[in-house]
Amino acid sequence: MRSLITALLCGLATAAAAQSYPAKPIRVLIGFSAGSEIDTIGRLVAAKMGEGLGQPLVVENRTGAGGTLAAGFVASAAPDGYVLLINSVSHAAVKDLYKNLPFDTIKDFAPVTLTHLTPYVFLVSRESPVKSLPELFKFIKDNPGKINYGITGPGSPHQLATLLMAQMAGPLGTMTEVTYKGSTAAHPDLIANRISFMIDPLAAAAPHIRSGLLRGLAVSTPQRNPSFPDIPAAAEIMPGYQFSSWGGVFAPARTPRAIVLKLNSEIGTALATPDIQKRFTDMGLVPKHSTPEEFGSFLQAEIARWRVLLAKNRER
Repeated sequence: MRSLITALLCGLATAAAAQSYPAKPIRVLIGFSAGSEIDTIGRLVAAKMGEGLGQPLVVENRTGAGGTLAAGFVASAAPDGYVLLINSVSHAAVKDLYKNLPFDTIKDFAPVTLTHLTPYVFLVSRESPVKSLPELFKFIKDNPGKINYGITGPGSPHQLATLLMAQMAGPLGTMTEVTYKGSTAAHPDLIANRISFMIDPLAAAAPHIRSGLLRGLAVSTPQRNPSFPDIPAAAEIMPGYQFSSWGGVFAPARTPRAIVLKLNSEIGTALATPDIQKRFTDMGLVPKHSTPEEFGSFLQAEIARWRVLLAKNRER
């Protein structure tokens, strides 16, 4: 009887906390640099959520180690809904890239919802002699050991998209990774043709493609992007190639379900607003709301997918 009463009291306390939530500002951790695609989207969604929740969502960039510093902070935070993580596909890859992670990418987080899918684009400088994806492959093969490409860290979407390309279009020969703190940090070197190519978020690269400073060779999605209909899909040249990064919101594990559902609902409302929809469309992004359970299943599938890719890469 005592255990039943205790359980009932705990349930009532949790329900009361959820009803009054949020009673103070919410911290939102992002493990990538200001101006990156996930940062831009995170700030848009956080600002809109703050309007609905009646409390500001304060975004903090805690960069380093493929987003694991921010993730580790959130994993160890109190499960009360006042510290959240917005992360990308990197969350699904870090377990196979970093030894002795201080957190478990599944057990230490409560998935809240996906926020969006991010098309990527194969890029070269306008100064590059490469004019198409087949030409890029030939250029890499013809210049063994001389090709470098940009990424934003181990397990970053840039790296995963490039490893996938190398496995599907290979053998391409040896290439050198050049690591940057974010897409915006890489763009000057890419524009100046100091790095050979980069697979970058379409949202980040779009202004430079439109200005003519960068040349888009192919988009990473199965179909062409309506914002750039003249850029072919990589699958037109490399059948089966498909890559999209994604964004999603996580809370610490054991966060009360009522709070998780409240956050989920507010994010869904934010994603459905016309101004957010327009901003996403302008950046070539696809809004994507999901239930916590759908996001959890999606994450499991992503972890399995990238584990296979990274294992094959180690065997090469």
